[in-house]
Amino acid sequence: MIIDFQAHIFPPQYLAEMQRLDGAVVLEAPDPHSGMSYFYDRQLKCRINTCTLQGQDIEKRLQHMDQHGIDIHVLTIPAPGADRFEGPGAIQIARVANDAIAAIARQHPKRFIGFFTLPTCDIKASLGELERSVNDLGLRGFGCFANLNSQALDREELFPIYERLVKYKLPVYVHPTAPLATQASGIDIMPTLIFGWAYDSTVAMTRLVYGRVLERFPEINWVVADVGGVLAFFAQRAINIYTGRTEEIRHKYGLKENPLDSFRRFYVDTADHPASTLRCVKDFFTPDRMVLGSNYPYGPEEGCVLLKNSLKAIDGLDLNPTDKEKILGGNAARILGLGVQ
Repeated sequence: MIIDFQAHIFPPQYLAEMQRLDGAVVLEAPDPHSGMSYFYDRQLKCRINTCTLQGQDIEKRLQHMDQHGIDIHVLTIPAPGADRFEGPGAIQIARVANDAIAAIARQHPKRFIGFFTLPTCDIKASLGELERSVNDLGLRGFGCFANLNSQALDREELFPIYERLVKYKLPVYVHPTAPLATQASGIDIMPTLIFGWAYDSTVAMTRLVYGRVLERFPEINWVVADVGGVLAFFAQRAINIYTGRTEEIRHKYGLKENPLDSFRRFYVDTADHPASTLRCVKDFFTPDRMVLGSNYPYGPEEGCVLLKNSLKAIDGLDLNPTDKEKILGGNAARILGLGVQ
């Protein structure tokens, strides 16, 4: 079984609701030079992500999956999620998004697993939407972001959400977003998408470790997009710095283990990286903590180029059959509670 853990969708209903709200983030008209559409953040006064309408045709999406041997898409809303909105509008856009994803999964239950977005400006409302998403809609995980409207993932206000995720044995998928990296780069959307989001993901993982979220909620499986930021590429530097400082760090942050051991408990997807960089990821996280991701439906050929690249990258690792099966679907199946495949 092959499972793509990074398979996005912007449902038409979601984009229509965003237009109706006319809130902090809006969808621009297509750029006159590239023809691409972008989300514009009125608070940051810049673009924060590319919008793709590819993938909305579910029959065509299924054709692409069949052509490339993908059995299951884990469906998530890319940035911006419901966290970027405030008040009743945030609650409503989360409901619209979750209803739309659930309808797709309900129509094709063997091919799609849906994750929910939450209006995290309101924790009580988020808990209510989580319950509705699980019990009424049948969604199977939390499509989270590396920061929630600039707020870190280790703040205690979010702990009731994590407790509820533990209750239902649900995973969390962490994808980078604005505004953290956007503010840091401060130039244009392109640098943010190239390297800024990797920084964003790395900061999120660090806050989850140092904030003891992983220790407090060990039952939660955290899957981080795009190989988990930059940590795997700085592994030796991290080892050098942490060596001999375990007790110092434990004392200062109340940790039970060396942060390096905690970082290795994240799962990471393989999206947007060739075999040459995935080797670093494999060396640090091991095949036991990697899952296939493609970033479909972004990119040329209606998203198929990135999908083909992702599959080619895994082939290029020259893995033994057992490890290759883990990355292509075995690890994801266990995270999603599908049983051993």
